[in-house]
Amino acid sequence: MSNAVKVAEWIKERIRLKKGKPIPAHVNFFYCFGGISLFLILLQLASGVFMLFFYTPEPDKALLSIAHLSNEVTLGWLFRNMHRWSSTLLLATVFSHMVIVFYLKAFQNPRQLTWMSGVFQLLTVFLLVVTGLILPWDWRSYWSFAIWMDYIGTWTVGGESLQNMLLDTFTLNAAYFIHILIIPLILAVSLSFHFKMVRRHGISEPL
Repeated sequence: MSNAVKVAEWIKERIRLKKGKPIPAHVNFFYCFGGISLFLILLQLASGVFMLFFYTPEPDKALLSIAHLSNEVTLGWLFRNMHRWSSTLLLATVFSHMVIVFYLKAFQNPRQLTWMSGVFQLLTVFLLVVTGLILPWDWRSYWSFAIWMDYIGTWTVGGESLQNMLLDTFTLNAAYFIHILIIPLILAVSLSFHFKMVRRHGISEPL
């Protein structure tokens, strides 16, 4: 059997779905960070959709539109702070979930694809936080963007080229659509696959 066929069989075996498995008796609070993360993602979605109606992705209007949302729109301050602080909590819970999964060795066979999709989601959530931080376009946003560009420029392989490309193509409008459309779509697809893998293989046993 060729290596390509072996790889295809390995992936097929792990993607094939079966009936959902019951929750084991050993599951406790530390197994709940995945569910907490999903709740925070839905909270981000709800608050983000609300904010879409008031935010203006233009450098000279972005901060003013956020001030209008926070100070003049009914419950605007609540939705803005909900979106802002739940993003930080989301990054923390996804990271905690990954640490716990690693500690429990739940990334081992046959859950490798579940683990890899989870790592990918951590990176995706991180990109959501970074792009969201840029959108107010205040002094913090500007310097955060500048620091990230400087950091990317230090990468040994392709860093300078990527930095130049990002600087040449960056607009607040582009960052806005990446934040509200591109990354959420990628996250939704990844979550769908992740949940199918969890349903396929169930919850890991304790050490």
